[in-house]
Amino acid sequence: MKTYSEGLNVIGYTEGEFGLGEAIRLNINAAKKLDIPINLINYEKVKQNINYQYSFTYSVNLVQLSLKDLESFIAIIDSNLFKKKYSILFLVWESEYIPPELAENLNLFNEIWTPSEYCKKIFEKTFKNPITIIPHPVEVHLKPVSNQKAIQFFDDNKFSFLFIFSYHSSIERKNPFFLIEAFKAAFDNNDNVELVIKTVGGKQHKKQMQRLKRFISKNIKIYDVELDKNSVNHLINTCDAYVSMHHSEGFGLTLAEAMYLGKPSVATNYSGNTEFMNIENSFLIDYKLSYIENFDNNFCSETLWANPLFSDAVKKLRSVYEDSSLRVRKAMNAEIFVKEKLSFYTIGTMIKNRLNFIYINFDDLVATQCQNTYLLNQLQFTRIEIAQLKREIRKMNKNKVIYLVVILKNVTRKLKAKFLLAT
Repeated sequence: MKTYSEGLNVIGYTEGEFGLGEAIRLNINAAKKLDIPINLINYEKVKQNINYQYSFTYSVNLVQLSLKDLESFIAIIDSNLFKKKYSILFLVWESEYIPPELAENLNLFNEIWTPSEYCKKIFEKTFKNPITIIPHPVEVHLKPVSNQKAIQFFDDNKFSFLFIFSYHSSIERKNPFFLIEAFKAAFDNNDNVELVIKTVGGKQHKKQMQRLKRFISKNIKIYDVELDKNSVNHLINTCDAYVSMHHSEGFGLTLAEAMYLGKPSVATNYSGNTEFMNIENSFLIDYKLSYIENFDNNFCSETLWANPLFSDAVKKLRSVYEDSSLRVRKAMNAEIFVKEKLSFYTIGTMIKNRLNFIYINFDDLVATQCQNTYLLNQLQFTRIEIAQLKREIRKMNKNKVIYLVVILKNVTRKLKAKFLLAT
C-alpha cells in the first residue's frame, strides 16, 4: 500500500466575510484543533486571478461551496483536483427538492459532507456515494470591540428579541414578515418588548429592504449594517432571546451561536436546527409542510419546506417573555448541549476519524471512482465551455471576424477535450 501524507486540501471562500466563509473557517478551526495538516486554497482568488498559484498537497480534498457555485467551479478549477484524489464536497441545502440542473454535478465528487441529517436525506435522493454528517462546530469567543455604539441596538428597558439574516440567503426562506406579524400579535400593546432585526445585503436588494422597513415602529427596529463577526457575536450576546421563524435551515448557525451564549432561542421545529434544538433546550414552533408561495432566484416553485403555524408562533413568543423560570432553564440546557456536542474538539474528532478511514482505505475507495470521476470532470468542463461559447456567439453574431475566431476556439477546445479523453 502507498504511503500518504494524511492532510486535507481545503478549497472555498476561506477569507469571505459571509456565511460560506464563516462556515469553512469553522471547519478549518476544528481540523486544526486535532492537528490535521491543512492546505488552504482561496476560491475567491482562483476566480479573480489567473496567476494565483495553488496546488493539491494532500490526497484528500474538501471543497466547501454552494450548489450554485459548482458549475463555474468545475469550469475554472485545476482538473487535477479530481485526478488520483479523493474529493469531498461540503454542502448545505434548504429544500426537500433539488433542481436537476444543480444536482447533475454532485457525482463528480467521491463523498459529500453535510451538517445535518435533514440535508443528508435530501442529498441521498440524487447522490449515490457516501454522505457523512459533519455538524458545524460552534464556539463563540467574545473579544473587546473598539466601537461599543456599533452594537447598541437594544433598548435597555425592554425585553429584546433578535433575528439576524442576510438578503443574499433568500428573504423568502428566512421568513421575516411572518416573524413580524407573529410578534405584533403577541405584543402589540406591550411597550416593554421589542423585536430587533439585523440584516446585511440590503443595498443589493433594495426593494426587499424597503418592504421590510415599512414595519419599523417603536417596538420593531430594523438595521441593515455590516458588522464584523466579533460585533455580531456581541450583538447576540446582548439580546434577551433569539428567534428564527424560518421555512428551512440547513443547520442554523446563528441559533446555535445564541444557544452557546446562553440565550433562550425560538425556532421552527423543522430542518437542520432540530439536530441541536429540542423541547428541553428551545422553544420550538409547530409547522405544516407545503410548497413555496413566492419562489425567488434561490428556490424554484418545486421547493418543499415548512410553514410555521401562526398561533403556535405567538404562543411560543409569549412563553419566552412571560415564563422566566422556563426561559432560564431552557437557555442553560441549550448552552450545555451546544458546548458539549458542537465544540471544535468534538467536530474535529469527527473530521479526523473520517479522514483516517479514507486514508487507510484510500486505494480501495479511489480505484473504482478516481478515473471515472476525472473523465466525467473533463466532459463536464467541455460542456460548460461549449455553452459559454454559444452565449458568446449569440452576442457577437453581427461581427463576422469575431464570430470566426469564436468558431475556431470552439473547434480547438473540442479537439483538446477529445485528446484528454483519449489519454
